[in-house]
Amino acid sequence: MVFENAKEAMAYYAEQFDADIVARRPLTKAQVDSYGLELTDLDETTAYGEFTIAGQTFICADAMMAMPQTSSLVSIMLDFADDNVAAADFFDHLAASDDQRVTLPFSPQPAGGQAGQIVDRYGITWLISAGFVKHE
Repeated sequence: MVFENAKEAMAYYAEQFDADIVARRPLTKAQVDSYGLELTDLDETTAYGEFTIAGQTFICADAMMAMPQTSSLVSIMLDFADDNVAAADFFDHLAASDDQRVTLPFSPQPAGGQAGQIVDRYGITWLISAGFVKHE
């Protein structure tokens, strides 16, 4: 995941998604020079960020070359296996905040299981699901 300010994004995911921050490394002076950036406070930058949400690991960094663009072509699915209660609780937690927009309420789906969808403040679509039958 690439953000204009990954440090800020990681704080948002910790607050809103109950993310656990695993690591965050700022850019080095050599990296700033190699990208041709004019930055004075390296501690506000992120060369590598890692956090977990619902047991899934996400890697992020600051955009170095251009402003990141949002796209509805990419969605992130968080599947809670057979734990419908945990999935519903997580979805309800996200839906209760004005920092996310619900695009599909968490509900039973025609293919089985339950799912709901929200879009976060960065334009990333999150599909929260549980109880889908897995075919081997």
